[in-house]
Amino acid sequence: MRALSVGFPIIGQAVLIGIMVWYVLPNTIFSDCLRGLVKIILPNFSDMSVNDAATFAYFVGYGFMLFLLAVYVYVRFTYWARPTLALHLTDLITIFSGLYLLDFFLSTTESFLFAQSRWVFVTFVSFYFCVLLRPKEQALRLTQLLMLIVAQQCVYAIIYYALGFRQFHSPGFGPRAVGTFDNPSYLYPLCLVGAPVSLVLAEVEVAFSWKWIWRGIGTMMLLALVLTYTRAGWIACGVSLGYLALSTYSPLSNQKITRWVLVGLALALLMGAIFVRTKGKVIGNPDDRSFWGRIAIWRTALQVIADHPILGNGSNTYFQKQREHMTPNLRRFNPINMEPKNLYLHITAEFGLIGLGIFLLFIWRYVQLYRFAIRTLPLSEDTYAIAVGIHAGLLGVFVAGFFDTPILHFTRPASSFTVACLLGILCSLVNQANPTPIPDEFELQRRKRGFRRIVAVGFIVLFPFVVYLLWLLDAGIKWAQGSLPQVQRLAKHYPKNSSFVHLKDIAEDMVYAVIASEDGFFYSHHGVDWLALHRALRKNLRAMRFVQGGSTITMQVARCLFLSRERTLSRKIAEIILALKMERYLSKECILELYLNTARFGMGQDGILAAARNYFGKHPKDLTLSEAAFLAGVLPNPPFDQKKVTPEFVWRCQRRAFERLHAFFPHRYPSEVLERAQKASLRFKWGQVITPSTGGTRK
Repeated sequence: MRALSVGFPIIGQAVLIGIMVWYVLPNTIFSDCLRGLVKIILPNFSDMSVNDAATFAYFVGYGFMLFLLAVYVYVRFTYWARPTLALHLTDLITIFSGLYLLDFFLSTTESFLFAQSRWVFVTFVSFYFCVLLRPKEQALRLTQLLMLIVAQQCVYAIIYYALGFRQFHSPGFGPRAVGTFDNPSYLYPLCLVGAPVSLVLAEVEVAFSWKWIWRGIGTMMLLALVLTYTRAGWIACGVSLGYLALSTYSPLSNQKITRWVLVGLALALLMGAIFVRTKGKVIGNPDDRSFWGRIAIWRTALQVIADHPILGNGSNTYFQKQREHMTPNLRRFNPINMEPKNLYLHITAEFGLIGLGIFLLFIWRYVQLYRFAIRTLPLSEDTYAIAVGIHAGLLGVFVAGFFDTPILHFTRPASSFTVACLLGILCSLVNQANPTPIPDEFELQRRKRGFRRIVAVGFIVLFPFVVYLLWLLDAGIKWAQGSLPQVQRLAKHYPKNSSFVHLKDIAEDMVYAVIASEDGFFYSHHGVDWLALHRALRKNLRAMRFVQGGSTITMQVARCLFLSRERTLSRKIAEIILALKMERYLSKECILELYLNTARFGMGQDGILAAARNYFGKHPKDLTLSEAAFLAGVLPNPPFDQKKVTPEFVWRCQRRAFERLHAFFPHRYPSEVLERAQKASLRFKWGQVITPSTGGTRK
């Protein structure tokens, strides 16, 4: 094979090849070498914790993506006189990528998982990078290189399966090939897009040896796909091979033997999908756990979509939402899936009907682009064949999307990246055959002036908001500076009065319940939980009103002792600054004591001493786990009088506290301990006795 064109930017080429190896060949000698190289080049990055490294990589990718989109918008509206179909397709991909950028502000997930979102930037940036490939030889060579890397994964898959190593065992079926991945669903999409492209590469190769090498690679990819025993992959591959064999545009349809071989393989895969993993019975029989489980998953996915049908729930939220909508029917299939097992339901669950509409419009534009390229453009023989092969692979992905989620999921970065590269290569080949018209010098200058006017208008519109935010920041800083001397005095003169209860005089269950309920990461942060603030920002933007503050225990103490309770951004800024200062002057135990003695537990009085006496007639040291869970649970919404303390209210408060106790302190509070506490009756001071587990109440 010829070497890659030297015209291709060498740094970009090396980075793209490294990404290919990183995602397509994980847990191999190739990725291990690459990981070692990264440690040498970026030693500080390698020394970071996993979470810090993921967060850092996310924001780097986010910033680079924003920069790339800004450059694209500038070039799109100044240098291109008339948009082409390839440009329309790129526009839709740009809009779709914008949904992932907005996800940082709109996601409904409780904990934003930065590590599961990095693939987004790699995928979309790789698409733009491949679009810019010039000349066509660069695109063709990159296609060959990508297929060779996918072939290496297939070699691992076949050898590992033959040796019984790293196999995935499905209940009631047996071992399935996974290669160096953890699941066959991660492997088969690579084979699905790689096999058609490799088969057409064999037809455009002049060298006899390379022709048979590509045929062997295509056959090996088909074998690896078969060994995954994934019915969605078999059906999609049957459609893809059928297209290569029967389409009048396919370069393989003119070869009679090859054509009938492909037809036979397609029919074998389609027929095999009816019987595989069914114990020899037809698909859908009562023992077909996968079939009926998938239907149950789709029903749950529709319920998830119904929560936020327009904007969706956000990227990587389905697993959390599935637990919220878990049904007995779905639970009996023991679902471990992280996605709705349907690409289109998956997109709708994440980005709502808006995301689904954009994606369907993208498919429509893509079909238009492919038909225009094949029917109209004067493509060379090799370019024509590559376009057909890419289309056959993408056709298989879109078909598999009806039964699975082959791309656009954090567990499928390899296939998402591969599809993005092939789409970019196709756009590059079409752009070179049908270049976008460039305006003359006079028109170019007019467009640039128009773009500058738009930017100026946007700046004028946004300027008051920027000034307002700067004013809020200044007000918050001044507010915090005015309260800072009080923090310093508090550190020197700790409060001592008869109503102040020290931490050692409070039941440990009460302390743990409050930490779990209000600030589970109290001992790990330095006054501010930035992830909690981010969660509050997302929820407030979703609701278009203030619904959550994201304050830590330290921030709540700062607000209670030194600030007001008004809900303003300037107060929140002052709260953050004071919390950071308080962690420097006061110990965690002191801050926790201050919080427990100033928190509002309801019934008209503040502090744990008043709460324990008003509710249960006890001293805080004598509170049981059941009572502590109730008191911790009332903090977000304390009752004003006894009438509010209903069995439903008590059950809701305790459930929240018990769930968080088990989540943050599972070893101290295992399920059996919490179940016993949940069954215990609460005897209130005014004579009411409530058993939350049964909903009973008596005087």
